[in-house]
Amino acid sequence: MDIKYFCAWWGLDHLGMEGMLHKIKEAGFDGVEVFAPLEAEERELLKRLLEELELELIIHQYRADGQFKEYCSTFKEELGLAASLKPVLINSHTGRDYWSMDENGRLIEIAADIESSTGVKIVHETHRGRFPFCAPVSKLYFDRYPEMRISADLSHWVVVSESLLEGQEQTIEMAILRTEHIHARVGFAEGPQISDPRSPEWAKEMSVFTSWWQRVVDRFLEENRPILTITPEFGPIPYSWTVPFTGLPMTDFFDINVYMKDYLKNNLHTGPSYPQE
Repeated sequence: MDIKYFCAWWGLDHLGMEGMLHKIKEAGFDGVEVFAPLEAEERELLKRLLEELELELIIHQYRADGQFKEYCSTFKEELGLAASLKPVLINSHTGRDYWSMDENGRLIEIAADIESSTGVKIVHETHRGRFPFCAPVSKLYFDRYPEMRISADLSHWVVVSESLLEGQEQTIEMAILRTEHIHARVGFAEGPQISDPRSPEWAKEMSVFTSWWQRVVDRFLEENRPILTITPEFGPIPYSWTVPFTGLPMTDFFDINVYMKDYLKNNLHTGPSYPQE
């Protein structure tokens, strides 16, 4: 099985599309996870650069907005636009944590219909503020929508739970069985992002998160799946920790994401030849 590593656009958009994609390519990523440009000219530029640089594409849908009725409309538009670019998959920030299960469920159904009609896989990110914002609530959706698939960013569940999800093993297993894409950020009980994964004080968190990701890899291996996609997603400020009184970041988030890519290549076991070459 091959693991392909994508780099999130988050914090790099100031470079412009061309500068961002060249930076991502030079750092050894296989692709980019980025928004679908609204302008046709920008979409054509994105497609051209992806082809020239031999990078693959995941679309991050996060722009759907408004009250529920308007949200449904913009959600359809955004997913349709994303699917038109023929990405590997669409990672969607879906719904609201305060909407009812019926309302968020309608969005899950809309996404399933668009996936069926376009052939582009759509996954829902486990993210604060969205419908799968914590483990107990997500379990209710897993039970009701067994075909629904997720992008697993378990850092959000950790901070909402204020724990490393001890006692919620059944829900973790349900999430692992439904994961189609991983956001490899490491959270802790009091926040969604540890200060620096290279620092030894975070060894426990790194071990726990790596074990969850390995279980996804193991499942893909058991299912004879050829490819798993992972996006290391340590973010810039305000996710990055800052030096008091200066507002300056303590670390370079891009360097950390490159480190995480290389760390996972060396620590996720993908078969008899692991670590992955």
